[in-house]
Amino acid sequence: MTKYLLGVDGGASKTRSLVANSDGTIIASGFGGCANRNVTSWEAAVLQVRLGVIDALARGEILPHDIIYAHYGLGGVATSRCEQEWQDALGDLTPQATITIENDVFLAVRAVDQAHGIGVVSGSGGNIGLLSPTGKFHLNGHVRFNSAQLGRRTLQKIMFQIQGNQSLDPFSRALLELAHLDEEKLKQAMHTNPQELAREVSPLIIELYKQGYEQAQTIVHTWLEQVGEDVEDFRLTNHLESLPICFGGTTFSDMQSILTTNLKIEGQILVANTPLAEGAVKGAFLAHKY
Repeated sequence: MTKYLLGVDGGASKTRSLVANSDGTIIASGFGGCANRNVTSWEAAVLQVRLGVIDALARGEILPHDIIYAHYGLGGVATSRCEQEWQDALGDLTPQATITIENDVFLAVRAVDQAHGIGVVSGSGGNIGLLSPTGKFHLNGHVRFNSAQLGRRTLQKIMFQIQGNQSLDPFSRALLELAHLDEEKLKQAMHTNPQELAREVSPLIIELYKQGYEQAQTIVHTWLEQVGEDVEDFRLTNHLESLPICFGGTTFSDMQSILTTNLKIEGQILVANTPLAEGAVKGAFLAHKY
């Protein structure tokens, strides 16, 4: 009977679950909502992770008993007690599986096929963590960067123009066109859910950067300076000069060439070009292999 692996990446905005066969080939995916217990309630986080797993199993037509290893990278996991609580909440989903739980920042290291390194992720929140031969620890989100900042700074600039009855500059017009917004829709979205809007437009800033818009380049470079300062402080404070710095998640993957060219950090920089959930599958595959 065929056996399968399960990898789950659960963050503050969404959960992605992947089912792979025993050689690591992805065969099905599923989705849920916020998995970070520091952002939503514990009950809501558990529900969304469970829904993501059930979705992947259903899409792949996989029986729960056929999962033999499951690896979860979940935002907000910071203690062994927290890991055990997740184990207890998820164990019945795959009753024959060996389950491992860790913070999602470590998936960045696994996603670039490294056994050890400094993981850096940025989404609704940011985080930096160390995966080493002697153990692992992370900052549990106590960093100064997150991906929504890219969109927030841009939206503030556009709203300043609108409120001053100024004509929008070419960069602002290009962004609204990509976002399928006009000025009225923008003002309404800024009033109802500015944080969600900032997250949605952040990838568009990177796209406009690649198109050569100077304002987008300034915004991204300023943001990368903050990322670089936080990472360098973590690296030097903990004497981690010899370890690779592994960036994971959609924001960093989208700006891979920008990051490696403009980030002012000493040392080896690796950027995952696959989703963090695939890093979770690699975690399950390693457990299966060894």
